[in-house]
Amino acid sequence: MGIIHEHEIIKTKLEIQEQALKNIVQEIHDNIGQILSLAKLHLGTLDFSKPEEVAQKTFNSNQLIGKAIKDLRNLAKHLDADHVSRIGLLKSLDHELGFLPKERAGDPLLTVTGNIGALDKEKELMLFRMVQEGIRYFLEQDNNSFISIQVQCQPDTLNIKLFNTMQHTEEQQDNLEDTRLQMIYNRSALIGASVHIDHPGNHETTIHIIFPFSNY
Repeated sequence: MGIIHEHEIIKTKLEIQEQALKNIVQEIHDNIGQILSLAKLHLGTLDFSKPEEVAQKTFNSNQLIGKAIKDLRNLAKHLDADHVSRIGLLKSLDHELGFLPKERAGDPLLTVTGNIGALDKEKELMLFRMVQEGIRYFLEQDNNSFISIQVQCQPDTLNIKLFNTMQHTEEQQDNLEDTRLQMIYNRSALIGASVHIDHPGNHETTIHIIFPFSNY
């Protein structure tokens, strides 16, 4: 592995870890915090003159605290960038979609056609980070946009299509100097993939990533 390529792998892992930490902080704030607040509410309103109610609220609080602990453990697993290699590209993408803002329009979708098979771990890592950058780019343009990912495994290529509906201007459409977009292009060159961006509708944007298996 060349020095430049090795440097890029390390940089990619650090960026994935940084994004994972941001996701976890947001998840703790938005969801786990609510679960613990509800458990605290149950325990703070115990009326010991009503044994059955105390038992029920205590049980509910234990269940909520147990769920919070389980969720925290699951989140902690994703602090390690190597989790992409452990669980694979598709599960990693599905997990990443789960961190999207809950107020966005619609639900995230991941559709897969064909059998992706085994990928080189380093290229798999690069592909994941490229998609991650694409998702963050979409959210920076419009935090409420609908985002979906289509993965098509064909005999010679792996095609990944990120699609979203968002409010954008012509200036945004042509802003290929955007840092996140540039990072996607740069990484695609490292692994021999190609990237192109389309605007099929007034409020639609797609990012196509095409990875030839001949570069696998």
